[in-house]
Order: sequence, then structure tokens, then C-alpha cells
Amino acid sequence: MLRAMTVEVSGSASGVDFVVTLERADLLPGQLASGSVQMTFHDDLDVRGIVAALIATEHWQWERTTTDANGHPRSETVTDRQDLQRLPVQLAGPGRYNHGQTAEFPLSLPVPPLGPATLEATVAGLSWRLEIKADVPGFDASIDARVVVLQPAALLRAGVVRVGQFALWPSAEATEGAATAAIALDPVPLCIGAPFGGLLSIKTGPTKLQEVRLELRANVKATVSSGRSETITLWTGRVAGEGQFGGAEQAMAFDGMLPSLYVPTVKLPHGEAHAEFHVILAKALARDTHLVRDVAICSTTEI
Repeated sequence: MLRAMTVEVSGSASGVDFVVTLERADLLPGQLASGSVQMTFHDDLDVRGIVAALIATEHWQWERTTTDANGHPRSETVTDRQDLQRLPVQLAGPGRYNHGQTAEFPLSLPVPPLGPATLEATVAGLSWRLEIKADVPGFDASIDARVVVLQPAALLRAGVVRVGQFALWPSAEATEGAATAAIALDPVPLCIGAPFGGLLSIKTGPTKLQEVRLELRANVKATVSSGRSETITLWTGRVAGEGQFGGAEQAMAFDGMLPSLYVPTVKLPHGEAHAEFHVILAKALARDTHLVRDVAICSTTEI
């Protein structure tokens, strides 16, 4: 899995220098985001309050079709955004800060127990940021720091997040035409940034193939009218090359590593992501055979 790291973000806004330090930038649902913020003031300021907030913003894409004066249709991709959550915590009340003064405040913000988790994709996604803001008459001084909320394996196993029917089974069967397979994965769920292994037991009639290819795909879609979708290939493997294949049942082990991409199994108000494991019997001048099982992907096994 991805390793947590201390993160420091600095910047200036409206005469205030900020240094924000977080114990970790990948946050665990139901726990505290901890750290500190240091502010140096370059002017004498009367501040109405200093607030930290965790903000979740969802985006999704859909196709809008319009017709011009001549009756010709035109399509365009529209990206909508909406703040799902804004969770503020007051760091300081009203006060006066003098030129050259430096003040430091501890950060301790609760992360929502159900997230939702960060999803980084084009057609649908969710991003989180930490905002530190000094409320000053006439203008606000603020800084943002990007953070990530993880998808725990425990939430997937508990059924809090919907997954495919057999996504959490160690082994699941798949059939297409005369080909059948049992596809075993270890661990379940799979975790981004972590290794995995598996065993493919396959039976099919003798046939000439270009290769037997394995692909782990994340399917992301905007669940709105005319919503767009995309498929992200997270991993590709190969268990057999060109030649005659099939006949007796064959068992083939494989292993791989998931990339550090935040595309866990997640359900959002306007989008979702789920994963599939494909065993592809690639044929020349013919339709490939796809043996497919559902997969669940988490972004942390800490909880």
C-alpha cells in the first residue's frame, strides 16, 4: 500500500505567510488529521477568526447536445463540480496580530468515517483539500493543501461500499463460449501501490492464439444522464505466448504490482468506480475471448 509521509506546504496570501505541516497527507476515515499551521503577519491585522477546513469536491462529465439554426446537432463535454463536504474547525477566535508576529496553531481535524475516498479519474472523481483561512475584514488570507482520503479494506469487506457480486471472493469463475476459468487473487481486496498474486485455472478447446493476456481494469463512469465513462488499465500480464493453446485444463500462476493511482472501488453521488480482472484469449482475425471476474480495490489495509 501507499506509505504515509509527513507533508509541509508553504505559501503567502494577503500579507500572511503560511507553513502547514501534516503528520500524513493520506488520511484515514474516522481518524484525525493532525499537524500544525504557522502564520507570520506582515501587517497589523484585526482577524475575526482563523479556521481550518477539510473540503471534498466531486466532479463529473456528461455530454450535452444542442442543435444550431440549421438543424445540425453539436455535442460538447460538460464538467460539473460540487462541494460535497466542508468540515471546519476553528483554530483561533477574534484577535489582533502585529507586523512581524508569528503565531502557531495545532491542527486536529476529524476525517469523516465513510469518506468518501479520493478518486482520481477524468470522467468522475473526488478530491480533498485542507484549507487554512484567516477571516479579515475586506479580504481573507488563505492557503490550500492537497490531501487524500483513503478507502479502507474494512469498509469494502463490511459492505459499506457496494462491490461486484464476487469481488471479495478469493476465487471466482468466469465463462465465455467454450472457455471456462477459475481466477484466484491474493489478497482480496487488492490494494493500490501493493503487490498481488493469483492462480488461473483455465479450460478451453484446442485453438491457435496470439497470446493469453491478463488485464486489471478500473471502470469509471459518471452516473448521470448522458454521463461519460472511461476504462483505466491498471496492470497487464501475460501467461502464454503465440501458438496452440487449450485442450486439458491448465493452471498458471501470476503476480504483479498495482500502481499508486487513486482509483479504488467507490460510489459517489454522481459517479462510481469498480474494477474487473480480464483473462484475454487473443486471436488473429477473430474476436478475442474475455473471461472476466469482479475485483474490489482499496487504498489502505490499515483499517
